[in-house]
Amino acid sequence: MCERLTPDEIFDVLGHRYRRYVVAELLERDETTVTELTEAVSRQTDADTTRVEVGLLHSHLPHLESACVVEYDADAGVVEPTTAVSDFEPFFEIIEE
Repeated sequence: MCERLTPDEIFDVLGHRYRRYVVAELLERDETTVTELTEAVSRQTDADTTRVEVGLLHSHLPHLESACVVEYDADAGVVEPTTAVSDFEPFFEIIEE
């Protein structure tokens, strides 16, 4: 079980724009799919969906899972936020202002 994230861990997660978009999506949802996240990130970045999906599957979702931000079921393609996702809310409030 993971504890609250440290500031360094939070900044590490927020260090890549794909992860920022995923965290923003997860602040709004209880659960989502890789397909939905791929589409959301693609809209934000104008990147090719295949490229985004590969990045999410092979890099960013495993990174978020190891940081205890998400629970990722690769077989089902389901991504659920953990309670740690709430640690990011203040950062997104600042960004929105």
